[in-house]
Amino acid sequence: MTGQPCDHLIRAVALDGRVRVAAALTTDTAEELRRIHDPSPQVAAALARLSTGALLLAATLEKVTTREPVLTLEADGGGPAGRLVATASPAGWVRAMAANPLATTPRKADGDLDVAGVVGRGGQLVVTRDSGHSDPYRGVVDLVSGDLAKDLAVYLSESEQSPAAVVFGVLVVPEGRVEIAGGMLIQLLPGVSDEEAETLVDHISELGALSSRIAEGDGPREWLATVFPDGCTILDEIRVRFLCGCSSDRVEAALKLLGVGEIRAAMDEDNDRRAVLTCGFCHTEYVLTHERLRQLLAEVEAERKSNRSASPVSGEPD
Repeated sequence: MTGQPCDHLIRAVALDGRVRVAAALTTDTAEELRRIHDPSPQVAAALARLSTGALLLAATLEKVTTREPVLTLEADGGGPAGRLVATASPAGWVRAMAANPLATTPRKADGDLDVAGVVGRGGQLVVTRDSGHSDPYRGVVDLVSGDLAKDLAVYLSESEQSPAAVVFGVLVVPEGRVEIAGGMLIQLLPGVSDEEAETLVDHISELGALSSRIAEGDGPREWLATVFPDGCTILDEIRVRFLCGCSSDRVEAALKLLGVGEIRAAMDEDNDRRAVLTCGFCHTEYVLTHERLRQLLAEVEAERKSNRSASPVSGEPD
């Protein structure tokens, strides 16, 4: 593969705004996830697909407040990889992790990686949209294939009543490195006729294997030209990258949310009177001294006491 630009995502519309599209090249980002988690080739491919899917769906979020909207995909199909999670933003960043990154499955008869086998087909796909101005929306559908492309299309059709096609192209070489990664989301909005939909299906088929198109040097603009030969309107193009966003403040806030029991459990770990907490997304280690843990414990207990005092007494009017 030569001549490919840095990872990027293009948002576009076609058919007078009745079709919404997101197309992303994510090779470098998927390889960064592989470098961080050092997973099996099967899990590396699954994380590449899930993180790309999260970016594509996040591109449909609109920023309505100063707070950045985010979208989280969770796939737990009962496979050996366990729960896989990816969180992305329309700003172009994504992070992802797997509960068991070293999980593996035999290759399929044709030699391809069995991504569906490592993800599993017996669980659910959960999509959480957090727009930043109201309670997050959470949609849940049963996993139907475990390959994640079809599962995301089913989610959009069943949970959001929006027919869609999701296409991934991922290649993990035998050494484990992610050589190619990318994906495309074509979402039909109200007003698309059956004939127009059938034509789109034909054009999507003409794409062929997306991994082959990427290997040939084609990127999102070339994919769009194949699917929409009569043209489409590009709304914007953004850089795509891995970004965790964790910090010591966020780790402490998360520990406080887990409650008194978790803080005391961390204090019980006799490790030079300190606890080491590791971020599951980037593997950054955060060291909390027992003195700091006692301070967090006191804060949690004070907040609980304050909340109890503020609660109305039973039997009295609000």
